[in-house]
Amino acid sequence: MEKILNYLTEIRNVKPTVATKICSSFEQHNDILSELYYWIDTQMFPQDNPIIINGYTAEKIASLAPFMDGVGVYNFMITLRERPEYAEKTIADGFPRK
Repeated sequence: MEKILNYLTEIRNVKPTVATKICSSFEQHNDILSELYYWIDTQMFPQDNPIIINGYTAEKIASLAPFMDGVGVYNFMITLRERPEYAEKTIADGFPRK
């Protein structure tokens, strides 16, 4: 998780307490965490065997929500897995931002 913490605090200037909370959401999703590490290292989404959740890859989510960085995209992938109805509605509504 240190890689994510460093990215959030050093690159995105997120407060450490917030960064720690964001990181905790990845603890139960090692496959998503692994792809996020790849994104942090390369700033690219994997092309070979990407994770697909409910028909969506991280790259597809990024194209639908270009305002999200990789951490946001992969957080949303967790939402797709854990709360698919909510995630599908968010996609259908065009990722409304408050």
